[in-house]
Amino acid sequence: MRKWAAAFGVAALMAAAFFLPEWLSSLYDRQLLDTPSLQIQDEDREGFAESVQLTVAEKLLLLRSGTMTVMELSQDVTREMDFVLSAGTGLEKNAVLYSAGGETPDAGGTSASDEELDQYRQEISRRWEARLESVQQEIRNLQALGGLPALWKEDGGLTCTGLSELLYMDPDTRMSFQVYRMALTCENYSVHLLVDVQSGRILSFVLQWGRDGCPDWGIRGAAGFGGVWRNYWGLDSVGSGWYNSYTQNILEQTEAVYRGDGDYNANTQISFSYDGQSLAIPLACRAIGGRTFTISWNA
Repeated sequence: MRKWAAAFGVAALMAAAFFLPEWLSSLYDRQLLDTPSLQIQDEDREGFAESVQLTVAEKLLLLRSGTMTVMELSQDVTREMDFVLSAGTGLEKNAVLYSAGGETPDAGGTSASDEELDQYRQEISRRWEARLESVQQEIRNLQALGGLPALWKEDGGLTCTGLSELLYMDPDTRMSFQVYRMALTCENYSVHLLVDVQSGRILSFVLQWGRDGCPDWGIRGAAGFGGVWRNYWGLDSVGSGWYNSYTQNILEQTEAVYRGDGDYNANTQISFSYDGQSLAIPLACRAIGGRTFTISWNA
């Protein structure tokens, strides 16, 4: 009897040694799936940690879904920065930054020292200067490809205004991502941008000009606009009939239509697809009184 018990015990131990590690591993894998772990990015790099690493295309789908809520992150962010773009010499800053409402940062409930305030302003200045340089490069790339018209000369004066940081959140999926808004103004144009912090890609723009503006789309006009933004955002396809006469008028003929018909307002959508999902991006133009002309994209 004892021999049978001993043999049974040995068999049980061998079975446990064979099957138990695999069972424990399977149990651990299920726990990982049931309890996802999200890695937090460096706050100095991201400004505010994103819940998941979304592609630009996925962020666009969320933005157009209508389910996102938005929160302004920094109430003390700067409101104006003036720069001169000089060919070959880069950026030359002409003005310091201004805090919203004249507020200054507070360190641990006590007034910050002059040195701390100076460091704080310098850090914000460096952050926005880096973003400005990045945005200028994005604009140059889009202009070269046909996604934007020529806006200003390399040696012209440029003012950067209207700076703010936003966090978009989806209350159902808990997905979130950070963007910033930036307005760039020169002698003839102003462009308001929404920019993805993670990728640096422009998500929307509103371009405005006056009597002396009239954007220059080059020899091909805006014929490449849809394809450029498809590639720029990493989408799968753009609707084949997007460049029709109506869309062409919005992008290229806003002033000409105004001269024939007076005040003018037109709206359409360009259809894209991504991962089996449809994405309609709004495109609009407006002409008012012959003094203000506007093109807006995904705004």
